[in-house]
This record gives sequence, structure tokens and C-alpha cells, in this order.
Amino acid sequence: MVEDVSWSGSLESVARTADVAIINAPYDCNISSLPRPITGDYITLAMGSGEIFTGRIYGIEKTSEYGTVTVNCIDNLQYLLKSKGRYNFKNTTAEAITTKVLADIQFPMGDLIITGINIKSMLCQSDTVYDIITNAYAHAHKVTGKSYQCKLVEGKLSVLERGGIVSGYRLSDELNITKTSFTESTESIVNKVKIYDKKGQQVGEVTDEESIKTYGLFTDIYEVEDGINPNMMAKTMLYPPEQTLSLEAIGDMNCISGYGVTVEDGSTGMRGVYMIKSDNHEFKGDIHTMQLELDFMYVE
Repeated sequence: MVEDVSWSGSLESVARTADVAIINAPYDCNISSLPRPITGDYITLAMGSGEIFTGRIYGIEKTSEYGTVTVNCIDNLQYLLKSKGRYNFKNTTAEAITTKVLADIQFPMGDLIITGINIKSMLCQSDTVYDIITNAYAHAHKVTGKSYQCKLVEGKLSVLERGGIVSGYRLSDELNITKTSFTESTESIVNKVKIYDKKGQQVGEVTDEESIKTYGLFTDIYEVEDGINPNMMAKTMLYPPEQTLSLEAIGDMNCISGYGVTVEDGSTGMRGVYMIKSDNHEFKGDIHTMQLELDFMYVE
């Protein structure tokens, strides 16, 4: 009954979605007698014996009497985006905050990265559960320098380190890439960060001299925070020219938003490790393709 499936996600939208096109022939008794999904139903997508997506139907689109009906689904991370809480946390950690807010909305919890970083105070006033969790881990980021992401694993919320590399895999125009496009922009570039204390006195700075020589000077400011290494934090604010690589390739289930992937593309000259900013996987018959939007991370 299923004609094709689109399974997608991005760093911005948080919750993953699936659009499933189902054959629609209301006057064919062999098809019309089969059960039809309705809004609010759960749909699960599986690859072999492994589940890749479970979510509720939030919309149904019928294109014609004869043709297909497309059901639009979203996974349960939507509950973290729509549930709000009010808290005043003191002397606790991001993982403890996450455990508390998930328990309060009875949301299943998976694996959480243990930061061990003490958060002296964090006031939440009618914030979404998702924002509470990400803000808590943002506090840890200022100490560890690591970035974190929320992900559903077998229906449970896990918090993982963002940018983990897809192991043993590379995207190459000689192997699996079928189409690419590349853009570069200096609109968001920062190559000098001045460090100021709480009295407004400059106490240091970090710079990217090669970037300054090439693109000119673009300056930002960081104010010292208690318990935070100012030089490390200022370095995270240095931002190179934004390089975005969009490509189409033979599908791989491990290539989803938040992970890094090795790229070797001779047509654009792009080589290195890129963060997957957004992904869209298409399944039609036995064919699996994907469209990825990638941001440059580093050269191997």
C-alpha cells in the first residue's frame, strides 16, 4: 500500500517527521476494505528488524480520489516543545535538571551525557521542557566546550554530544554522491573576540590572524562569567566563513542531523568533516536516496 516515504529532520526543527504516501482507490474493494490511518494514530517506520521512527499523524493530505493519500507524522519530541514548566534550579547539573523535568511530564528517559558541571542557578519561567533541557546543557557547554543535542532513541529521550562522526563512512562523488551545490558567505564571520571583566575593563582577547589577513577584521565581545574559562569560551565564538554544501546521495540510515560525516567531492573541491544540518531520506520501492545540507567543521 505504501508508495513512498520521506523521513527527515534538522537541527532547527528538533522533532523528526515522516510523510507516508499510501495508495488511494476508494472504489477498489481490494484496497478500500483495508484499514486507513486517521489523525492521532501512531505510525512506525522500520528498516529490516530495526525501528527508525515512531510518531503520531498530525495531518492527512488527499490529492485525488484515485492516487495517493499522504499522512504527515511527527515524533514524540513534539511533547517537549509544547509542554512548559516553571522551576528555580540551584546547585545542580544539566543531567539532574533533565531527569527532573522529564519525570514531571512522564516522558521516558534514555541515556544522558554526564557532565558533572555544577549550575549555581537557573530560573525557568513558563519555558518549554525542550528549552529547559537545552539551556541546562548550554551552561555545561561553557565549561566543557562541547555541544549537545536531544534525540529520541527507541522512544526515549537521550542527550548526546553533537558532531559525533558517522564511523567508517564517507560521502564521495566517486562512490555515492549524485549531485552537489556549494555556497560560501562571510556574513557571520568573527575573527577577534575581546574579553572584558565585569567592570568593563578589557582583560584579554583571542584572534584568528589568518582570517583577519584574508577577510579583514570582524570583532565580538565576551564578558567574563564565574566558573568559566574566558579564553576557551572566547575561542568558541570565533567563526570562520560559513561554508554550506548541499548534496544528493545514495541513502545511508546513519546520516541524520547533528552528526558529522567525512566528505570528498572533486566537483566542488570540498574535503573534510561536515556537520549534517538537515537531512531528508526518500524511500521508493527498493531505492533509498537522501538530500543533506552540511556545514563545514574541520579538515581531517
